[in-house]
Amino acid sequence: MKIKVIYVLSFLICLCNTNFAQKSVPNTTSPKKFSPKEFNEESPKSIIFIIADGTGLSQYSLSYYTNSNFSINRFKHIGLVTTHPNDKKKKVTDSAASGTALATGEKTYNGAISVDNNHQPIKTVLEWAIEEEMSTGLVATSTITHATPASFAAHVKSRVLQNDIAHQMASSNVNVLLGGGKKYWTENSIGKFIANNGVFIDNIEDTVPNNKNVLGLFNEDGLPPANKRVATTTKMAKKALNILEKNKNGFFLMVEESQVDWSGHSNDGVGSSSEMESLNELVNFCIDYQENNPSTLVLLTSDHECGGLAINDGENNEMNCSFTTTYHTATLVPVFAIGPGSKYFNQFLDNTDIGKKLIEYVKNNSLN
Repeated sequence: MKIKVIYVLSFLICLCNTNFAQKSVPNTTSPKKFSPKEFNEESPKSIIFIIADGTGLSQYSLSYYTNSNFSINRFKHIGLVTTHPNDKKKKVTDSAASGTALATGEKTYNGAISVDNNHQPIKTVLEWAIEEEMSTGLVATSTITHATPASFAAHVKSRVLQNDIAHQMASSNVNVLLGGGKKYWTENSIGKFIANNGVFIDNIEDTVPNNKNVLGLFNEDGLPPANKRVATTTKMAKKALNILEKNKNGFFLMVEESQVDWSGHSNDGVGSSSEMESLNELVNFCIDYQENNPSTLVLLTSDHECGGLAINDGENNEMNCSFTTTYHTATLVPVFAIGPGSKYFNQFLDNTDIGKKLIEYVKNNSLN
């Protein structure tokens, strides 16, 4: 099905200049406290946490209408998630603040990488997993030091400090790092990772020796868009799982489909559909894995929506995509889950609830 991107300037100008009363919007300095329901169910042994950056309900709707192999309906539980930061100047989150919430269960300001508003580090679910002797991995189609993956393995006051993030990741004891961003890794950072029982690869097809950690950097900056990507998200996830699943204590793997967000920033409807097709392939692979490994939880959510995407009926069986902004929005995002521990996510949540629950599952891992 063809997609036609249209820009209705007068409509966008009207939207951009409309102000709404904010009495029902949570105050970002004192976020609304949610009381999610608790469920008595088994904790997962392993977790695959997929973050579709910039993906809201409209992007999933676009995927439903344009991709033949729609995968989201394979999940068993669905909820809705709020994403606002703890930022005096902003009510709409960036990937750093939301990534921190998902990784730590705590709110922070836009730009912060797993530090609080006083710049103090907050322990992440990945760091808890390492403490529980689980294997850990991060995969992204952006630079691996970008805001979302960085929030799981680094602590800096600003997301722009990607060299510092790389240096921290190199000594974080994470087992698998796969993505782009070689330009942010100095010889010293790469050497530090290698010295910690690691190997470096720059081709997704490279073989990784048994019992070795792996740093794979497949482009100088972020990876190419989905339709030109050799190191696909699914290939990277498969490579990561082949390494991580060998640990009898289980694993925690975060996979970010990063570039749905970039298509939102550029108001590219065709690009959005292509990136969502990549996400569909990834989700199908991960749920197939879960069905063969039933002690694994597969969780999919977004850090925020990007672009304010709307899908309209067009002529000649085309779909028209229009955007209301080139930045993020405060739109609620969905969360999808399958596997042990998935019932909890079948409700209305804040993004910090997700981070807290994942940490709880990891800390319970040693009891399983």
